[in-house]
Amino acid sequence: MKMREGTVYQSVGWGGYIGWPADAKPDIRPNIDGPLLIMRNGELHWLNWRERWQFWRGKTDAERLERKYRPALAVMAAAVLSREAV
Repeated sequence: MKMREGTVYQSVGWGGYIGWPADAKPDIRPNIDGPLLIMRNGELHWLNWRERWQFWRGKTDAERLERKYRPALAVMAAAVLSREAV
């Protein structure tokens, strides 16, 4: 497998890997079924009622919700970006 500069790789299953740009950011998008959190690596999470309420009030954002559910994603991306800066 060819590794690309500036890409974070994560092992999945039986020897498979997924990759995403290190500078990718999570996003909350509207959907017919309710707001959807799209994490850096493409994972999806439907916001529950408490998270929707906090989001609408401005008490939380996509970065905070991603850290809640996948804290290692931001750490892995930061590690790749800091290696490139050297």
